[in-house]
Amino acid sequence: SVPHSLPKKYEDALVLLLTEVLNRIQFRYNQAQLEELDDETLDDDQQTEWQRYLRQSLEVVAKVMELLPTHAFSTLFPVLQDNLEVYLGLQQFVVTSGTGHRLNITAENDCRRLHCSLRDLSSLLQAVGRLAEYFIGDVFAARFNDALTVVERLVKVTLYGSQIKLYNIETAVPSVLKPDLIDVHAQSLAALQAYAHWLAQFYSEVHRQNPEQFISLVSTALEAITPLISSKVQEKLLLSACHLLVSLATTVRPVFLISIPAVQKVFNRITDTSAQRLPDKAQVLVCRALSNVLLLPWPNLPESEQQWAVRSTNHASLISALTREYRQLKSNAILPQRKVQLEDTKVIIHQTLSVLEDIVESISGESTKSRQICYQSLQESVQVSLALFPAFIHQSDVTDEMLSFFLTLFQGLRVQMGVPFTEQIIQTFLNMFTREQLAESILHEGSTGCRVVEKFLKILQVVVQEPGQVFKPFLPSVISLCMEQVYPIIAERSSPDVKAELFELLFRVLHHNWRYFFKSSVLASVQRGVAEEQMENEAQFSAIMQAFGQSFLQPDIHLFKQNLFYLETLNTKQKLYHKKIFRTTMLFQFVNVLLQVLVHKSHDLLQEEIGIATYNMASVDFDGFYSAFLPEFLASCDGVDSNQKNVLGRNFKMDRDLPSFTQNVHRLVNDLRYYRLCNDSLPPGTVKL
Repeated sequence: SVPHSLPKKYEDALVLLLTEVLNRIQFRYNQAQLEELDDETLDDDQQTEWQRYLRQSLEVVAKVMELLPTHAFSTLFPVLQDNLEVYLGLQQFVVTSGTGHRLNITAENDCRRLHCSLRDLSSLLQAVGRLAEYFIGDVFAARFNDALTVVERLVKVTLYGSQIKLYNIETAVPSVLKPDLIDVHAQSLAALQAYAHWLAQFYSEVHRQNPEQFISLVSTALEAITPLISSKVQEKLLLSACHLLVSLATTVRPVFLISIPAVQKVFNRITDTSAQRLPDKAQVLVCRALSNVLLLPWPNLPESEQQWAVRSTNHASLISALTREYRQLKSNAILPQRKVQLEDTKVIIHQTLSVLEDIVESISGESTKSRQICYQSLQESVQVSLALFPAFIHQSDVTDEMLSFFLTLFQGLRVQMGVPFTEQIIQTFLNMFTREQLAESILHEGSTGCRVVEKFLKILQVVVQEPGQVFKPFLPSVISLCMEQVYPIIAERSSPDVKAELFELLFRVLHHNWRYFFKSSVLASVQRGVAEEQMENEAQFSAIMQAFGQSFLQPDIHLFKQNLFYLETLNTKQKLYHKKIFRTTMLFQFVNVLLQVLVHKSHDLLQEEIGIATYNMASVDFDGFYSAFLPEFLASCDGVDSNQKNVLGRNFKMDRDLPSFTQNVHRLVNDLRYYRLCNDSLPPGTVKL
């Protein structure tokens, strides 16, 4: 939103504030204070004291930009420009030495001034990046020239840094100046990345008229990125380059990316098996970028001009090159492996699956066409993964990664995988996770084994939610896995994470497959005026409900809250508490458990939720609650005498509205506690209990 013009005195005050804040983040004006800020120790938000100070200052800059865009920009840009001049002027001090390039600035005072200037440039680049959002959307045209000036500068600076390789230069004070030079280079790439949405808007406005200026910006940016994608470049800088590449491929998506020599160079570098592999994080990002270049639809172009056929072929060969070693594992997976061999195999599995999982995740929300091509390219690797799975069932670190991969596939590409293959995957998992295997995994709590079981349960959650009849045949085996295999192992243990996933799966089984248990016939409801459903699979339903009931007797408050919410949801959506089986055999057991929990004060934070759930259950059969349940509940209470029980019963008024009922429940609970406390403090034998 473009703000209305502010009164002059406010404008002056804001410009003054901005100038002051900019001065306070610069060593040039505020060195003494800034030197005292710690830039080593990370706080809870993974920031150092210096980073936090800078971030808070930049939020003020952004706020002024929001209120006074023109003033803010004309105040900030000249300051950035001054520091850029120093940086761009370093080229004249670079001399060739025997071992490479050296920065010929040696006087201590000059080194100190350069250090301050580079630190300031790094902060100002972050400030310019922070303002990117104020140049897009409705104001794109009005502020186009300012943004173009910034982006042109940033492209120039990143290319300059990559060409004269300031990150590899020898300096007089390497421990100080080298990190400074690397940081400036990394921040210039990050600032340019912040303008990706601006570039995307620029692309959509000009792609038909004269895109030369746009093409030149993107091509130059790529020339700055490519030399940095190397295992010899410091990781901080390498990752900044990779993130910028991902943004160009994902947010901007120009049609010509694939044909730029710089991008082809990266393709060759990544698919060349003899080249040294990048560190894991960088490898994953570059592969995501290259995959997206081929998979994501080009903006501003109709379907007929998307060139899917050729892109599909290219994507298949990219994935084929990235998975070559992985696919070769299939032939020897069955053989017993020596320890050294096993470690090598694990590395290949880890490296390949982390890349593939990321590629699937990044297109999971995209068009059907992108997902189809992705799955075609991955198909063989997915089949290899399934074939390898049984061979590694006792290596929980490997099964953990494999299940992560399959979970991502189920979330993003289940339609593309098709029913028969999906069935094969689920059947394989169900066969592999025997009771013994589950026990082996779960009994080491907090271990990778637990994570494996959690991911398996998450995959089943996706399966049981699928609409239509496709996966319904799996329900019996999913329920029996839960109730006969997993549940007995964890029922008596704390296993909080596995329990949370198991109960979520049971909730989804009920919520999305209600008719598996309750077949309602329209005819019956017309005849009787109320639907008395036929109940099916009653034993399984009762076992699930019993597990929910048991979970309320355990100290884990998170699980209690989650499961209470699940029961209440099933009641809201599917009238759980009104079903005959629940009403006649379970209702008052649940009410009893909830009241006991309130009396024991074990889950006091959830008092309100428990009170409401008790009301929702009791209101299904108020007559039964007042005439049978309440007297029985009081009769079974220990620690109070019969006279006190009568008073408790009399004080519980027969209200049927929620506020009065919950008030009565909390009064009953408090009075009962009070009587017990009094009776306990009297000499033994005083009260006849």
